[in-house]
Amino acid sequence: MSCAFPDHPIMYTPSPTLVRMHFIPFTRFFPLVIVLLSLLITGCSTGVQVEERPLTDNWTLISSKEVQADVQALSSESFTPDNWVKASVPTTVLGALVDAGVYKDPFFGKNLETIPRQPFENAWWFRTSFELDGFSSEKEQLRLLVDGINYRADFWLNGKQIASQDTLFGAFRQFELDITEAARAGTNVLLVQVHPPKVRDFYMGFVDWAPTPPDHYMGIYREIRLKRTGKVSIDAPFVHPDLDPKNLAEATLKVSTELTNHSNSPRKVVVTGTIEDIKLEKEISLAPRQTTIVQFTPDEFEQLRIKNPRLWWPNGLGSPELYTLKLELEEEGSLIDQQQTRFGIRKVETYLNDKGVRGYKVNGREVLIKSGGWVDDLFLRYMPVKDAAQIRYVKEMNLNSLRFEGFWGNNHHIYDLCDENGILLMVGWSCQWEWPDYLGLELNMKEGDENLPINEGVDLYAVKLTPDEETLLSDYFRDQVRWLRNHPSIFTWAGGSDAMPKAGLEKRYLQTLAQYDPTRPFLLSAGDFKSDVTGPSGMKMNGPYEYVPPVYWYEDQKLGGAFGFNSETGPGPQVPPAASIRKMIPDADLWPPDNTMWNFHSGRKDFNTLGVYLTALNNKYGKPQNLEELALKAQVMNYEAIRPMFEAFVINRPTATGVVQWMLNSPWPEFYWQLYDYYLMPTGAYYGTKKAAQPLSLIYDYHHHTVHLSNDTRQPIRDYRAEVVLLDQQSKVVYRKEASIQAAADQVQELLKLPALAGNRQVYFLDLKLKDAAGRVVADNFYWLASRPDQLDWNKYFWYYTPQKQYADFSALSTLPQVPVQAEKKVIRHGDESEVAVTLKNPSAHLAFFIELELAQGADGPAVLPVYWSDNYVSLLPGESKTLTVRCSAKNTEQKELVVRIKGYNLQRSITL
Repeated sequence: MSCAFPDHPIMYTPSPTLVRMHFIPFTRFFPLVIVLLSLLITGCSTGVQVEERPLTDNWTLISSKEVQADVQALSSESFTPDNWVKASVPTTVLGALVDAGVYKDPFFGKNLETIPRQPFENAWWFRTSFELDGFSSEKEQLRLLVDGINYRADFWLNGKQIASQDTLFGAFRQFELDITEAARAGTNVLLVQVHPPKVRDFYMGFVDWAPTPPDHYMGIYREIRLKRTGKVSIDAPFVHPDLDPKNLAEATLKVSTELTNHSNSPRKVVVTGTIEDIKLEKEISLAPRQTTIVQFTPDEFEQLRIKNPRLWWPNGLGSPELYTLKLELEEEGSLIDQQQTRFGIRKVETYLNDKGVRGYKVNGREVLIKSGGWVDDLFLRYMPVKDAAQIRYVKEMNLNSLRFEGFWGNNHHIYDLCDENGILLMVGWSCQWEWPDYLGLELNMKEGDENLPINEGVDLYAVKLTPDEETLLSDYFRDQVRWLRNHPSIFTWAGGSDAMPKAGLEKRYLQTLAQYDPTRPFLLSAGDFKSDVTGPSGMKMNGPYEYVPPVYWYEDQKLGGAFGFNSETGPGPQVPPAASIRKMIPDADLWPPDNTMWNFHSGRKDFNTLGVYLTALNNKYGKPQNLEELALKAQVMNYEAIRPMFEAFVINRPTATGVVQWMLNSPWPEFYWQLYDYYLMPTGAYYGTKKAAQPLSLIYDYHHHTVHLSNDTRQPIRDYRAEVVLLDQQSKVVYRKEASIQAAADQVQELLKLPALAGNRQVYFLDLKLKDAAGRVVADNFYWLASRPDQLDWNKYFWYYTPQKQYADFSALSTLPQVPVQAEKKVIRHGDESEVAVTLKNPSAHLAFFIELELAQGADGPAVLPVYWSDNYVSLLPGESKTLTVRCSAKNTEQKELVVRIKGYNLQRSITL
């Protein structure tokens, strides 16, 4: 009945961007097109139709408590689900109810807290129907490919049970259900009864990042696909690229796939492969019910030795080139199955340096991992347009990596986007399973142990797995590896987050990789652990996760500072601009900010308040008097806090090998751990990151008061010039220096040390410009510095941050002379996008500080989101001009004029263009 494929979970990796005659794209929007395409590729002489179709639309769902009819009645074509909720799959139950309007505005105020939990304590029915034109069970094989159910499910097709919750369970298992005999030509009715997770079930979660929805993510959260073939099928195609990092002019490919004979008679088939002008072919004989692995190797096929391959490079180091493998299967000259997948040619290597620190190389080049922690939507809804915007944000911020703590994504779309944009992925399990309280168990921590480092705490209090649970997690890992292994963006598989797998489970993970994916290394844990099997992880997870000042990253030498590979860290909250705050906080709770409503939209546990952040903001920049003032000052502090974290790791390489900002994005509207907010509004932290991670850069070290050049590219630079200007708060130049620059690829140079900042409670401004041989500015950077500096209290320690004993005094920023900045704009259409060029000019003798530009739909309209600025929150020296560009979807220009709203710390007036 249940058909969990114990050793061969299903693999499917097409790209949604490649649509060709014989390719069924991985998308939810074109079921009719998919059906038509399947008809075009029918093997007419055999009566076999070849298709792979996601069952996306035409679903309805209802609580099992509200259903009186039996399975046979529910499976009838004539059944009318009048009171059922319409839905699309993938979805969780609550996600579908929210989309249908059953629960209003769950992300506003505390509405999420008011949704009752009782309706989600029982099973829910999902129902859909699909058409099969001319189906013949004698000639064809029909399977349901179930990519992700949370947590258990029973399946019926046309009233016949095809899977049971006794065997179809586990959020990260994948299943193949043979429905050939249960299916029929014409209309077919599919019923799925989904059962919620229970205490100690291993499912997805957002730990202390966000609240847990009352349905605990119950639902069909990944796709269910219908695969129709002849009696022999192709599954799990895999391309194994390899190259010598010392000779990038040649690479080899190994191609493999599974062939399965689903019939009771022997079969002879021909499998062909095509990679651009490379042609492969083999004739295979299969015994009844046999599954075999077919391989094409360079030893057999010389054409798999590629001369001058187009390599896949991470963002900032080159183009992420991709190839496509197309496999076709024929029997007696007729097509009976096909698969298509993209891959990249690249080599990933890992190493431990002389300090025992983990590092990574791509194509022989050491790569500083500049990363952020990714999360999906809180209701696990599939949002392809939003995902595409977010990955574009990642690329435009000059990041080269993301960490997926937990196997995220409703399908391959997010991974395809990372492939296309050169975004490396660390993919692995979440700490959701490592601490008992996140599995619904009690965490009995001894008094005084709350402040233990993560790796010490987890050694004492982590969940101890049973043998059956180890088997389940091993099966999880195998299924996910086989599902995702063709994506060149994935550079490592992580076996743990806060903990490490015990030896037996680690050996199973390694066996999985040896069998299914030898192309990338295994990472024991994102934390600092040592295994008897594979040795040390070479990672560190010492925080901080709460606000710390810029100097922390340079001064600290024992915790989260810029050394080693810090797998999750950051300066805590990032409060978004005022418009976003108004979208999530009711008017009555907008001010003052330190209240329970703001805390509800913060993190959880130790992160359920903005207290540390607001204390720092009040002391450094002065206590805001209203929401608008708070929002602008928050962007200043967001920018100032995040930039030095990345910059310190940049200039400390190779002592520093990687840093993961905790986090990139948020699963719901909140104030914590985000470079842009849930609505896709970039914060000051977004632009601080964009500046810090640029491949060529001039950087200020807050601890040693030095200026550094970083060339994090693959090309040397010659005849460049660095210009360093230090101004006081009256905009008078107190220090100026120019230097000629020659730098090799992947090199950091210390250029100079700044003089001491004189005076009491004075503010200074540091302007850094890097110009090429033609005098063009290729990189710039701008800092505000205080003569009264931040000081950390190293005698005090909390596991998630180091407190301060003195705050930098920037109160003088509020008394800067008002500046009459001039601005003009020009709108240009670029295909599907509109571009606005904004030229800012400061005609005065005083500096214009921290200018915020917002693209809007009309003078009083909402902000355009997503939005792609070349730069923002810029400052202008006396007499300086800058031209910034911004792009957005042209759809946002069809109804209202694109308007740019400009304000700043010391502008005489706000400007609307």
